[in-house]
Amino acid sequence: MYEIRSKEEFVRAVRGNEVVLIEFYEPNNRDCMVMYESMKEFSKHADKDILFCRVNVKEHPDIASVSDIPTLRVYYRGEVIFEQVGALSTVELNLKVVRRSIREVFKAHNINIKV
Repeated sequence: MYEIRSKEEFVRAVRGNEVVLIEFYEPNNRDCMVMYESMKEFSKHADKDILFCRVNVKEHPDIASVSDIPTLRVYYRGEVIFEQVGALSTVELNLKVVRRSIREVFKAHNINIKV
């Protein structure tokens, strides 16, 4: 997973890739740790065309305006098409719900990318 460290990197990632999944997190937050482990597992099985990234909101609050953490956003051609705030109690449950939700959003947008 790629760590975004500047506004320029964020813009380049979102504009330069068709599908980008970004986790906005704070270090040492339990829910963020669950989301991170879920996204690591997710990235192993998802289409290689999906760019997986993270943004530390404590270090880089200027990059994105999120009110709660963790926040997971999926960008398609530069636009947010999916957002989940918070994480479920276990990595497995969180992964299952996130993948299913993103599949439904992709289906609704006729995006043929494996998740």
